Amino acid sequence: MNVAFLPLDARPVTRGAFLALARAAGMAVATPPCSLLGDRRRPADVDALWGWIDAEAADADLVIASAELLIYGGLVPSRIGSEPLDRCLAMSRRFADLRHRNAACGLLLSASNLRLPPSPDASEEPEYWADFGPRIFAYSYHADRYARTHDPAERALAEAARAGIPEEILADVLARRGRNLAVLLSLVDQTARGEIDALLVGQDDAAEFGLTRRDLAAVEAAIADRGAGSRAWVTYGTDELAVRLLARTWLAARQYRPAVRVIFAYPENRQAIPRYEGQALDRTVSSHIATAGCCRVENGAQLTLFVHNFPEAQQEAPDQGAYDPAAPGSFLDALRSAAQAGARLAIADVRYSNGADRTFVSRLLAAPRAYGTLAYGGWNTASNTLGMALAQAILADGEAGERFTILRLLDDWGYQAGIRQRLAAEVVPRYPEATPQNLGSALRPCAEAARTWLANEYVPRLEHCFRRRIMLTRVGFPWQRLFEVELDIAVT
Repeated sequence: MNVAFLPLDARPVTRGAFLALARAAGMAVATPPCSLLGDRRRPADVDALWGWIDAEAADADLVIASAELLIYGGLVPSRIGSEPLDRCLAMSRRFADLRHRNAACGLLLSASNLRLPPSPDASEEPEYWADFGPRIFAYSYHADRYARTHDPAERALAEAARAGIPEEILADVLARRGRNLAVLLSLVDQTARGEIDALLVGQDDAAEFGLTRRDLAAVEAAIADRGAGSRAWVTYGTDELAVRLLARTWLAARQYRPAVRVIFAYPENRQAIPRYEGQALDRTVSSHIATAGCCRVENGAQLTLFVHNFPEAQQEAPDQGAYDPAAPGSFLDALRSAAQAGARLAIADVRYSNGADRTFVSRLLAAPRAYGTLAYGGWNTASNTLGMALAQAILADGEAGERFTILRLLDDWGYQAGIRQRLAAEVVPRYPEATPQNLGSALRPCAEAARTWLANEYVPRLEHCFRRRIMLTRVGFPWQRLFEVELDIAVT
């Protein structure tokens, strides 16, 4: 199968992971060079990318593309750009034109409902977010909660938050959301008409209540009204949507729908809502299994998904403390039993957001080859981890799968749950103009320190577990900030 792939942006988790999993599954992938994909707030060259598609789609069996990339120039540009609605709708209609010109080529799209983060961080938002982001979030949350509960206290909180937001800023927030929703509804219309073969609409940085929930509900209603439920889905997550579509495509080509059994570390808390998401973890797990092309079962599974969830409220990985290492014992016993029975396994380590559980991973690595784990993930949001781990379990096994697991452990456990905080505390402060969000002159020193710490403190433990020789061949920061790292390895 020949795939033309247009990623959300050039980050390793959105571009590199897809390419690695596609290669592991035996697919030939053409993708634009990173130079065309923009850089964080700088949008991609959209016209050049559409030209690239026109050249590549003729030889492709399938196009898997990000709507944000081809309409706005990428994920961050979709949040901060000033393109008028009519232009965005015109760009969205180009997908139908593409399908009409290439009738034999399948078209699968990922798209994202506009997020609404609570923090005063404008690095990926309009600049006013630094001053008004928390108030905008509070207004969104309490206004929607009032609409759902009719609690007068919620109305008072919403009005208080709104009073602290300049009218022109709130108008801009609502206009951007309206533009994004109109584009999503246009894509739903095209999907209902069969001009798009699959549309996966995701959501990141949301909450149980808010404008995000309202807009997702509108998309879900449109999918139902237009009878597009067999082709279009609403889900949580964003960065991993493309690999979910890849897994679904690979399974469909084989007319195979594997049965997935789910085992939670803390089943009594599976209804809790993870950070940055707006629905229960258990519902999200079911959504990810279905949209990846699988079905969830209690017995007779071809794949077992082990979800290392949180016993109480989910916390951030950088804030984790030590706990009794015997606590996940029964969960690891179940993992060991499944491995001994020859089951196909995947581990979604979502006890914390934005990094692995250090205590759990230490126990995991104490077993040879980590109990023969086929797939592991523990990065960013619960949905990011679930989607990537499922896709890996479907697409990559053998040496390719093991290499991918080692790379995820180095990133999620080594870097995200450990080294990132050390860099922020020990290296970045040496450079007065540098910050974790904009490394500047600290970029190279941070890369060198990260390489040294990974090689000295984490690689040996992975080598002992997997009985492999592991060499770090690249350590970099693709968006010149600490939040994400680019790693590459050689495994022999």
